[in-house]
Amino acid sequence: MSRLSIACRMCTAYLLQWIRRPESFLRSLFWLPILLMSACTTPVKDGTFRIMYQSGMDPVFAIPSVRERMIYLAQQEWSLFGRPIADYNGGEPELIFPEDKEATHETQAPYFSRVILYWYNATHLPLLNHEGEVRPWSAAFIVWLARSAGVSEQDLPSTVLHWDYIQHSLSAGKNARFIARDAHFFSPKPGDLLCAPRSEVFTQQVQSFKQLRRGPYHCDLVVAKNHDALEVIGGNVLDAVSMTRVELDGKGIVKPTQERPWLIVLEQREGNKEER
Repeated sequence: MSRLSIACRMCTAYLLQWIRRPESFLRSLFWLPILLMSACTTPVKDGTFRIMYQSGMDPVFAIPSVRERMIYLAQQEWSLFGRPIADYNGGEPELIFPEDKEATHETQAPYFSRVILYWYNATHLPLLNHEGEVRPWSAAFIVWLARSAGVSEQDLPSTVLHWDYIQHSLSAGKNARFIARDAHFFSPKPGDLLCAPRSEVFTQQVQSFKQLRRGPYHCDLVVAKNHDALEVIGGNVLDAVSMTRVELDGKGIVKPTQERPWLIVLEQREGNKEER
């Protein structure tokens, strides 16, 4: 039975109650707006949602695309964490914060609440491991960006492992939203995901696109691009939502580094008007 049918039956019951017992009817009016609103909303399926009232309508203002919404959300979370920049040029990697910002960390109360939000949008697994430490949440952050922007489960599956959606994109059809590309030959653009294998042992084993296999990876969202560099934002980058500057060669191809041996670009395809 649909929610609309249930609402109609309940409204009939309210009318009968008014006829039989007017005084109790007035007390029960509190629930009527909630009932009507629940009948008029569309259930969310697979994390997708519809902004427009009906298909074929044109909005009276410019609605950002899914790609743009992912970028805006990433920039929003980066600002909440104090706009840190990941610096890998010195000895130990560190976060550099603007002079007017204090350093932030995933375990500080205001920011841990955001990590909880990202994590449980992607999984029901406990956020803390058996030693009481926070599990790696960078993949959950990407899933949260995607789902909050309107990307469906079918286009990017919920997971706390980057490999799961990398593998999904590797086998995706030509009409999929995300398509895996070799970072050695494909120049990313804002809205794409840029991924690299992690850990010293695994990066020695996976050094090319053809060698990709299950294991630890990290992915960031490209939020800006100029002639010689990308700006990417990722979660759990030195325990925060941080931005990293990625250098490009003369052809717009990313330059891998020891910290981030970039191998994969998940190209994000444009959708259609029905995504609104």
